[in-house]
Amino acid sequence: MRILVIQLRQLGDILLTTPVLRALRAALPQASIDMMTYPMGRLIIPGNPIVRKHLVAPQKGVTEALRFARTLRGESYDFVYDFMGTPRSAVIARLARAKARVGFDTGRGGFYTKVVPRGRGESYIVEEKLRLLGELTHSVDQRLMLPWNETDAGVSRMFYFEHPYLAEARRRVMLSPTHRRAERKWGQSQWADLAVWLERDQGAKVLWAYGPGEEAEIDQIRSLAKGAGTKIPATTFRELAAMVASADLFIGNSNGPSHIAVAVNTPSIQLHGPTRLASWCPLTNRHRGIQMESMEAIKINDVQDLIRSMWGLVDQGAGNLRAYGAITNDDDVWKIRPDL
Repeated sequence: MRILVIQLRQLGDILLTTPVLRALRAALPQASIDMMTYPMGRLIIPGNPIVRKHLVAPQKGVTEALRFARTLRGESYDFVYDFMGTPRSAVIARLARAKARVGFDTGRGGFYTKVVPRGRGESYIVEEKLRLLGELTHSVDQRLMLPWNETDAGVSRMFYFEHPYLAEARRRVMLSPTHRRAERKWGQSQWADLAVWLERDQGAKVLWAYGPGEEAEIDQIRSLAKGAGTKIPATTFRELAAMVASADLFIGNSNGPSHIAVAVNTPSIQLHGPTRLASWCPLTNRHRGIQMESMEAIKINDVQDLIRSMWGLVDQGAGNLRAYGAITNDDDVWKIRPDL
């Protein structure tokens, strides 16, 4: 049996689709499972032990699209699961010519052989995605999968070698204040005040996380914070996962790094205004968040109170990395091993 999973974009959405792969493997251990994304998926999918082939769909160009369509028709899939339901993904699902094509009810039912009604938006998006599998959802394991190798951990090791005071810190708190949409970002002054409070009053060391093109924004916030906190080095997506895994607590807007924190099992706090917290955060004891009508409505006291409530949990796993600490991949979950 051959199965194709379609989730073309974005990085966070691709990562949030990975539990589907595990559920399919649990239900159909002999099946051959492929996954299709846009080129950005190369940051997440290659190396996943469940995925036989990673198909990279072209985002632009008629010639490339026609060539890709011919390749797709030659794959002979039995099942196609479309987790996007956009016009492009629906057409791709139809071109695959599978006998069974499953998608959510987005008004494009003619492209599928089975349409699944969407939920009411009140559950974690991973649960919503698993609903598309129907009776094949034998697994309740919702952990996100982010494969990595020893090379990806090198940046973290060098960082802590060069900053031993961070490796020996009582608490390492990573702050991720960026987002590509302004309305989904908490204010720079609030992030700066939070960093100062964490270092001055809470015995923590702050790590500033950022992505490509965002370093200048971090510099602005650090200036407001009078230099509080240390910027992590520039990283690839999987190198960033190693850095997030080295933190004892992650705090961020609803962004890609916040999903990485869930994937690597680092305790986390997500800040939500226009986005729905219950959809994007698993809301467990380990992963919590704040939901307001807007990001401006989130007060620093609210964030501080939530942090205080999590110190007991955080401190259970916090500790000295000893600068030479090894980062290992244990069953899809990154863990710091201070014993090495």
